Amino acid sequence: MSLKQVSVTAAISVVAGLTTVTVGLTGSAAWADSTAALPLSHYSHMLVDGAHQHIFFSQGAGSTGVVVTDLSGTPVTTIENEPGATGLALSADGATLYAALSDGDAVAAIDTAKLTESARYSTGTGSAPASVAVAGGRVWYGYTADGKGAIGSVDPSAADPAATPQPSMSHWSVAPLLATGGGVLAAEEPQQNLSHVATFDVSSQTASVMADTLVYGGTATGLQVTGDGAEVLLAAPQQPALHTYRTSDLSAASPNVYYTGGVTPGPNSLAVDADGTIAVGSPSGSAAGLYLYAGSNNLAENHVTFPSGSVAPDGLEWRGDGRTLYAVTQDSSGAYALNVLSDAKLSDTQLSLNPPKYAVPTEQFTFTGSLSTRGFIPAGASLQVTRDGTALPDVTVGRDGSFAISDTRQDEGAYAYEVTYAGDATHRAATASLTVHVAKLPTTITNPDISSAAPRSVVFTGSLMTQLGLGSLPEGTTIQVSRTNEDTQQTTQLPSVAVDPATTEFTVTDAPGSAGRFTYHLSYAGDTTHQPTSSDPSFQVSPYAPALTLNAPATATRGTALTFSGALSDAPYDNGETVTVTRTDAAHTTTPVQWTVPVGTDGTITVKDTPSIGGANTYTVSYPGDASHEAATASAIVQVSRTATALSVTTNASSYAYGATATVTAHLGTTYNGRTVSIYAQPYGGGKTLVKTGTVDAGGNLSATYKLTRNTTFTASFSGDYRYAPATATHTAYDQVKIAETLGGYYTSTTYSGVTYRVYHHTVKPRVTAVVTPNKSGQCEKFQAQEYYSGAWHTLTTSGCYYLDPNSTSVAQLSLTNAVNQKFRVRSEYVHSTQDNTNLTTWGGWLYFTVRT
Repeated sequence: MSLKQVSVTAAISVVAGLTTVTVGLTGSAAWADSTAALPLSHYSHMLVDGAHQHIFFSQGAGSTGVVVTDLSGTPVTTIENEPGATGLALSADGATLYAALSDGDAVAAIDTAKLTESARYSTGTGSAPASVAVAGGRVWYGYTADGKGAIGSVDPSAADPAATPQPSMSHWSVAPLLATGGGVLAAEEPQQNLSHVATFDVSSQTASVMADTLVYGGTATGLQVTGDGAEVLLAAPQQPALHTYRTSDLSAASPNVYYTGGVTPGPNSLAVDADGTIAVGSPSGSAAGLYLYAGSNNLAENHVTFPSGSVAPDGLEWRGDGRTLYAVTQDSSGAYALNVLSDAKLSDTQLSLNPPKYAVPTEQFTFTGSLSTRGFIPAGASLQVTRDGTALPDVTVGRDGSFAISDTRQDEGAYAYEVTYAGDATHRAATASLTVHVAKLPTTITNPDISSAAPRSVVFTGSLMTQLGLGSLPEGTTIQVSRTNEDTQQTTQLPSVAVDPATTEFTVTDAPGSAGRFTYHLSYAGDTTHQPTSSDPSFQVSPYAPALTLNAPATATRGTALTFSGALSDAPYDNGETVTVTRTDAAHTTTPVQWTVPVGTDGTITVKDTPSIGGANTYTVSYPGDASHEAATASAIVQVSRTATALSVTTNASSYAYGATATVTAHLGTTYNGRTVSIYAQPYGGGKTLVKTGTVDAGGNLSATYKLTRNTTFTASFSGDYRYAPATATHTAYDQVKIAETLGGYYTSTTYSGVTYRVYHHTVKPRVTAVVTPNKSGQCEKFQAQEYYSGAWHTLTTSGCYYLDPNSTSVAQLSLTNAVNQKFRVRSEYVHSTQDNTNLTTWGGWLYFTVRT
């Protein structure tokens, strides 16, 4: 029997008013074939006895009996006086059920046929056994001894069976969880996010340690050993996946993990069937439910979810028939239920349908779909197809799971299609449905693209569009056209125009013959697959806006006849039309010279003139417009020749002291009616400024004064007049720096021949300070010292460069020998470098001093 399947219905509008699709999907969400409430207050462990058609449920510490149901979960009986029954295990022959009695400090043996206790083996006061397993002819149990976990065993075939501790076992802090398979016993003790796991060979009724270590785990609620004893599987909620290890050394097996789709909480239960199929439960979150894995494949074949509740810890068990899986779930109220999955190993399938792009009468349409599964896709499988309940030909699934279904409907309407996959030995069945609305395609005439809207030529292009660009237009499709003059309300029928099927475009060409507003009526009658449509675009047809071009020369000779041509576009023009020509020059700035020139029917114009004023002559040609043409204007500038004149500029000196005033003189030669000159100054590195503008005197001169603080270029400018051209001239005047010099370290002053001398002790070295303006930081300053003797001054020394500091200051000290009662003088010199283009090299003044004892 298969799992029930869920149909998820989604309405998808593909084309408004055209095709609506309803798709049914068979997803991975499924639940048990049957679910039964369990009369449990708590749940600890489940054991399925297929031979006797019973399921046993223990309820853990605090309980008093083992609940027995049939294989559908219907209660059969409760085996009473089984205090704290927790772990359960079945004997090899299936005749005996062993239960660890955590509240009874014993292991109980229950007859599976009579459902009564047949024996009880004491494990010692306070031992509280928690788990039990059968292997090697013995019953193994995990219990507590002296406050620590331990493992013991019972040989039920002995004449006087007794629970016996296993001294060779590892020591545990709590009672370990046990599992057996293939002669191997595995024990697990929780260690926060790890687990203490040990494996033992118990095939000879004695426990021989195989491996003992910590592995990824936690508080395990699922521990199993495979039937061949080769691997141990550990499920702990603290881990995101089920982990598998080799029992021989507890190293990672392959594959090592089986993920349950989430991170936390991780798997809380597991069951391994005889064929190697692994069932893993996850309690909550997006990964909640049951995952099934086929053998060594760690990609889940199925993911089963339950309508309410989640898998209980250690809540999974296979029946042993190779098919049926049992799951105990607990809902939010705490109630327990048994879920029976009779075909849990069948792979889920998903059948999805994709709507056609469009479906119109008389044309074949196709919709596609896919069949997918978590296992191998059943390529070549047949799918049954019906339309409104009528069978259509089967379709075959491709290797990638895809398929396509084609159909043709003559009439508009809604048609319901259903596609069914019957399933096979390894895959579940699936069904999907789709409703296709067959309708004519809506059409639209787009807003036209106007390329011309003139009285003699109206041209525009439009497009006949189908909705979303679907469908194709047949050859011979036409648009009917008429034109209405909105001023006169007169309507004229025009020839129909063809639609290009490849581009869906059409072009309308018309000649209304006059300006005004016109409405063009465009209509499409439709066909068997397309709806009719219409459009009424309106255009304003305006008079031509002609381009007026002039072919005037760039230059002309004053007093010589000048002729140039022009042309108006958008010909023809009526006879007798003229343009107005105006000329603006230096003598006619406010009252231009004006005359008219005829326009040829082809729009040509010829302008004739004899310019008498030199300089820029602007010719402006203006067309007033007519009934079919707008006005137009164009201008051309002709530079009429002028005679050159002489212009110079000088200064009253070639160089100046810092801050001195220069006299600048501009001289203008012969001119006609302009005698105005402007003088400009531009200090090096600065901007040009106007010094003076004025009329030159009778000698042709104009003078001005200017204070210099750096090298300065003077420019004289003449703007020209009616007959003489503009002119400029330049001249550069150079400027010295200002040097402020002081002597330091003297103790008095005296006078010789009217000159002040500073007086120094012979032990003092005179200090000379020079400050240069403007700031010349980093430039060179030299010092020169002279002595007076033999009636004349003689140079003692001239220093090398002292570089001016950031304050434009330099200091030097003089060392004098045989200087007592002698006269000296000192000065400094600013020496400009190639980096200084603003001032000249400049000597400072002499400073006088004498030396006394």
